[in-house]
Amino acid sequence: MSHFVFVSFLIISILMRLPLSVAMIVLRSLIPFVRRRLDFERLNLRDPASKSFKRHQVKADLCFEISSEGELEQSSALISKALSQSKKIEIIYSSPSVEEKCQKLYFAHVDNVRLLRLPLLSNSPFAFLYFQSLWQWVSSEVIVFCRYDFYPELLLLKFFNKKLVLLSATTKKLSWYKKESFKFFSYVVAATAIDQKQLVQLNFLKIDFIKNCDLRVPRIIERKKNSHQVLNDFSKVTSFKEYLEFLDNKSPSEKIIFGSVWPSDIEILNDKILINDLISNKIHLCLVPHQLKNEFIEKLVEKINLVTGALVPIEVLDGQSSFKPAPIIILKKSGVLCELYTLFRFSYIGGGYERSIHSVLEPFFMNNIIIVGPKTHRSTELEIVQSLLPDEIHVLKLPNSFYNLFMSIHLKNPDLKAREKLSNEIIHQSDELFKELLP
Repeated sequence: MSHFVFVSFLIISILMRLPLSVAMIVLRSLIPFVRRRLDFERLNLRDPASKSFKRHQVKADLCFEISSEGELEQSSALISKALSQSKKIEIIYSSPSVEEKCQKLYFAHVDNVRLLRLPLLSNSPFAFLYFQSLWQWVSSEVIVFCRYDFYPELLLLKFFNKKLVLLSATTKKLSWYKKESFKFFSYVVAATAIDQKQLVQLNFLKIDFIKNCDLRVPRIIERKKNSHQVLNDFSKVTSFKEYLEFLDNKSPSEKIIFGSVWPSDIEILNDKILINDLISNKIHLCLVPHQLKNEFIEKLVEKINLVTGALVPIEVLDGQSSFKPAPIIILKKSGVLCELYTLFRFSYIGGGYERSIHSVLEPFFMNNIIIVGPKTHRSTELEIVQSLLPDEIHVLKLPNSFYNLFMSIHLKNPDLKAREKLSNEIIHQSDELFKELLP
């Protein structure tokens, strides 16, 4: 009965979508967010990458639904594997944050990739004028979701004889909507062993169809193998090269990298001993911001000065100006954070004073010992690391306990054998999954 109600809810939401889309168009000039979103969605109408395979009577092998960069990273190993086998793929993405990466993927595989910006505000069961139809655009028989964004239009593709696959499934915050959505999937890959066990206990999925594997790991291991080349390319800019040389002259216990850091994370620097050690150059901090916008970096600098009393020199390194050694370097450069972790033994991962911590698997498999803030409830990656090496990932209870914690572990060496064993196990699991999903 509950599932019947859920399906009815999905159908009603679809039927309401067209009049709501009309209303959004009417309100477009009055609401800036609506205008920006509609402009984003309308790019589909003129983008060659958004022309459906159906126009040429071709079917894609897989269709991916991607909400943000996190989901793209989770799916990238399967996407890369499919493209290496000359499979045709479709990618539906809802966030402008992945526009650049998706477009880059398209231009690298023009004949095998199609892209669609998810029409949230211009959706219709049938395409006409400015209105767009997911149902008419998707050609693949297999729809691959990631994590927890279950849009009604995509779920209802189940009734069009589509096979629905879910990657990185998690039982965190298991709402009624999420629980009922799970019933639509024919193949589920749980994010962790704990999630797999809990999914099995829900008693509505066949156990044969529930696997356990984090598909980010093969991608991270691949980036680790190529990190030397990436850093070589990075160092072609003179100031970046000088900074890498500066880092190379620091011992592991004298430097910490802050990955995906927010202004709210800076409160952990509120420690007199740490501030004195920064001033005297006993410790160096490399901060890689969560966002590279000027306003965001300005807020970061402002918060550092507020917490440290403006006593600690800060330099923003963007490759445009010369490198000036400083106790705190804010690196304004995208695409190299994962590789930079290889130059450090200790990392602080940001987001723990926002919604939740960012990726800890990247620094973990780059052989870092990790410290994070208290908000970890959304991180399945934390569970993976804690289950293997609980002494190598630490959650701060109080912000000003950061430096005391670091000093208690700063001579510790990471367990490389345990990491290698886990990475080999996950890569083997992912290879088996690829064989099943890409016959």
